[in-house]
Order: sequence, then structure tokens, then C-alpha cells
Amino acid sequence: MGLVSTIDKKTNDANVWLRSRLVRFSEKQNIRRKRSLIDTVHLSHKQEEEIKSFYKTYYGKEIPTTWHRLYQSYTGEYHVDYFPEFLFSTKLEPKVNPYREAEFLGDKNLLGTLFSGIPDLHIPQTFVSCVRGILRDSTEKIITQKEAEQMVRSMDEFVIKKTRDTSSGRDVHVYRGNEDPAMLLGQFGTDYVVQEKIVQHDSLALLNPTSVNTFRVITYLCDQKIYVCPVALRMGRSNADKDNIHYGGICVGVNNNGALMEKAFSEYGESYSRHPDTNTVFLGYSVPLREVVEVAVRMHSRIPYLGILSWDLTVDESGKPVIVEMNSTGQSAWFCQMVNGKPLFGENTSKMLTLIK
Repeated sequence: MGLVSTIDKKTNDANVWLRSRLVRFSEKQNIRRKRSLIDTVHLSHKQEEEIKSFYKTYYGKEIPTTWHRLYQSYTGEYHVDYFPEFLFSTKLEPKVNPYREAEFLGDKNLLGTLFSGIPDLHIPQTFVSCVRGILRDSTEKIITQKEAEQMVRSMDEFVIKKTRDTSSGRDVHVYRGNEDPAMLLGQFGTDYVVQEKIVQHDSLALLNPTSVNTFRVITYLCDQKIYVCPVALRMGRSNADKDNIHYGGICVGVNNNGALMEKAFSEYGESYSRHPDTNTVFLGYSVPLREVVEVAVRMHSRIPYLGILSWDLTVDESGKPVIVEMNSTGQSAWFCQMVNGKPLFGENTSKMLTLIK
């Protein structure tokens, strides 16, 4: 078994290296697309030297200031300890989230299994799930394709989404009774879930009623404790049923007391002091954040195998936090920093950098 273990480790290391290279290439492409934003920020000589010194001390080498300038371009806030996306995605996430564990635990079909029993957490009801082509009903009993089609045909409304290898709202569809269920299920491959459609809390619906608006809460382990990064709230617009920023949505920072910050932003830097469709003013608008953060910390404590997790959560009409999605691979560090004007790890930045030094 020694030879098998050695080969397995080398193969896994090669896969990690290749994924890191592909992600790094993607990040470079993203930076090129945002060059016009980056070029609006001119750091002073003192600021340039501060960034170089900080990263030389804790990361072991100097880094380009490109990401610092990008984050600053949204809110105007300078911080020496912004955490660059390329370090987060190519160094930190692979370090603290071993890919095999992260890929397995990130399957959306496991949300009920992993987090059932957590007080005050609303896990969306599952009607049909498909795992590696195996269909199950709401009780996890294996069923046939015909039985699955009959179940969804009897429902007026539901959400269907892929449960593996998804990001940015891809492969999520809201069914409203005007499509062929058999054809729809066939389009989602071998890993998907059919769930109830969430009715969101009034405070979130008033911001934008056409999409389920979600909090991005990033939790991470440091010194045997779970910390929470600055929180962002994503909202859809223009009658879209998705809130993702890559689909034209906008995003606003949320203070620790649940008050929204002054401006929301699009991916490419357009700023809004009020929602462009509902006209709701952001500054000081209150949303139920405390319960959302508390439940995210409880969920992370269930799976300490992974060091950093990005949660998409909303709040239902009764005020309970709802787990929409858990992201364990392909996470993002940029938009929580960009809309809050705060570094991702705050006072723990030096410690997180030391992990990848």
C-alpha cells in the first residue's frame, strides 16, 4: 500500500497544482476586465511601500498592488491588509480546504444531512433529489424516473438546481407550472435537487421582490475559533429572479448591527444609493443579520474539516435564517471586501497569510 499511497498523493498534488494554475489564469482574466476600475486608483508612495512591507513580512514576498487598488476603487477606502483574490483562490482555499473533502461536503444534496437539528435554521424542503443518477423522494426513498416526474408535475411551483460544480447562480431554475417537468429534469443531469421556493422576509422583499436576496457570510477557522468576515447582501434587479452580481445584480455591505451601508455596487463599479428598481434607500436600512451570522457559525462548527466556507443565506417570512447554499470550493474573496471597504480577515490577516507563507 506504500506505493499506492505515494502515487495517490502525487496524483492529488498534481491535480491541486493544475487547478491552481487554471484559477490563477481566470483571476488574471478577471483583472484585465476590470482594468478601467483599477486605473482610477493611484496609491501614494507611502501606501505602496506599506503594502510591500506588510506582505513581505507575513507572506514572505511582495505582491502586486492591483487587487488593493481594485477593492479601493469601489468605496475609496484604503487598507494595507486587503486580501488579494489570487492569493485566496490559488493559495489559501486549497491549503485550508483539502479538495477531496471540500468537493464531497460541498454537494448541495447533503445540506439536510449535515445541518438538520440546528436551532432556528430553515433548510428548504426537498421534494426530489438526484445523486449520481439515483432518484429519491422527500424521505430519501429511492424512486423511479416516472415517479419523480409525477411528483413534480403535481406541484405549481418549485426550484430546481444542480448540486455539484456550480457557481454564480448557474444551473438554478424557478419552475412556475408552464414547462414539461420530464424535459426539465432531463436538462439537469445526474446531480440536482427539487426544492420548495422560499418566501423571503418583508425587509428583504422590500429591497427587491423578484429575487430571493441573499447574504454572503464567509466564516473561517483561526486559533481554534470561528470568525466571520464582513458580510455582503446581494439583490437582484430589473425583474430578475437571481441576485448574483454576475447576472446584473447589485451588492451592498452590511454593518455588524444589520444596517446597510450607504451604497450598493454592480460588478463593474456602478454605485447606487437606492435600489434602482424599488427606490429603497440603502443607508441605515435594517435587515435581520444577527440570526444569520449565528447560524452560519453553528453550521461551520459541524464541519471543522474545512477551514473557510462561504454561505449563501436568506431569511424567511417568519424570520428564520434559510440555508440556500454552502460554497466549499471556488469561493470568492473580492465582493465582500469591495462593498464594505474592509479587509476580509481584519486583524487576522497576518495569521492567514502565515498559513501560505
